[in-house]
Amino acid sequence: MKKQKLYFLSGTMCTPLLWEFVCAEFTQFDCVFIDTTSATSFQKIDVLLSETLEEKANVVAFSMGAYAAMHFAVSHPKRIEKMIIIAASAYGLNVKELQLRKSTIDFLEQHNYKGIATARALQFLHPTNHQNNKLIQVIKDMDADLGKEVLIRQLKATSQRVDLTEKLKNIQTKIHVIAAKEDALVNIDDVKHTQQQFTKATISILKNCGHMIPLEMPDLVRESIVRFFVN
Repeated sequence: MKKQKLYFLSGTMCTPLLWEFVCAEFTQFDCVFIDTTSATSFQKIDVLLSETLEEKANVVAFSMGAYAAMHFAVSHPKRIEKMIIIAASAYGLNVKELQLRKSTIDFLEQHNYKGIATARALQFLHPTNHQNNKLIQVIKDMDADLGKEVLIRQLKATSQRVDLTEKLKNIQTKIHVIAAKEDALVNIDDVKHTQQQFTKATISILKNCGHMIPLEMPDLVRESIVRFFVN
């Protein structure tokens, strides 16, 4: 029996390791991990997705990758059959985040990069996971695998995010949104408002979870994928 193909889009400085706990037990899906690290803009990611996705593709997208998937779907609404959006809103970045990114880029261009600091990695996780060395190490390993050049390129490429919310009504695709109430990076009210703009979208809001939902609650993500794409 031919496996159903699922396309996965990751966030900034994430590799397929992000999905390791989610996909390990899948027997019914052929998981395809799309690498966007070479792209220099969301328009370039649009081109990459247009060339990579099959017609009527099923997509699971996280964080920056989820914004990229929405950006693509706005212009290509018929290319995606179903989509799960994790830890993302359709808004642009706020002033504070843009300033942080600019200062990070300026610093990186003038100094050696020794990898993501533990304190920064912890910002992606819920406090209950701050002693979870396995999850912290995954974040550090993904960062080390990609390195300084990719970090600078991704920060530059993905900082200028337009507000997509008004355009989401054009997407007739079935959407399921997974968000964490205590995500320190993505405002839960922005996620709720994003979900409400879609014509056909449901939402699951998690407690005791941070931004790294595929790492922190892989069983729930796996169950959501099976329920959403199989049934």
